[in-house]
Amino acid sequence: MSKIKKTALIGVVGASVLTAGYYTFLKPSIQTTPSNQKTQNTNQVGNKEQKNTTNNATSSTQKGVTYKDGTYTGAVTRTNKGDFQVSVDIKGGKISNVNVLLQPNEEFSQSINKKALPKYVEEAIEAQSSDIALVSGASETFKGFKGSLQDALNKAK
Repeated sequence: MSKIKKTALIGVVGASVLTAGYYTFLKPSIQTTPSNQKTQNTNQVGNKEQKNTTNNATSSTQKGVTYKDGTYTGAVTRTNKGDFQVSVDIKGGKISNVNVLLQPNEEFSQSINKKALPKYVEEAIEAQSSDIALVSGASETFKGFKGSLQDALNKAK
């Protein structure tokens, strides 16, 4: 019986060594060196833009995007918790303000939106796009806000 235990232990240790060797083998190709660091950063930005374009073909992640001045109202975006609608104020070709026109009026949603919506507005102005981060616990608000915001920004192009 003790022979079986030793064999099993050797098998686990052998697998660990193999795994460690695998990571050691891959790690040098993942690490950046000063000579190729610029190339990798360019690829990361390109991949991010490509991902966002593929996601909805709507996200304006490019820093150089300018919009037509005015106020643009996004479409009503339906979520599992209710409908959202925003309007965007554009001044000098940039997002100057985002106003929430419609949001769910149910008490629980209101408590979540009270915390999440100001963050979403701030991030949209900072990013000058709908490329905003999800606030934990506010995924339906995120979907509704971002959907209506992107529709408004599409109108402003």
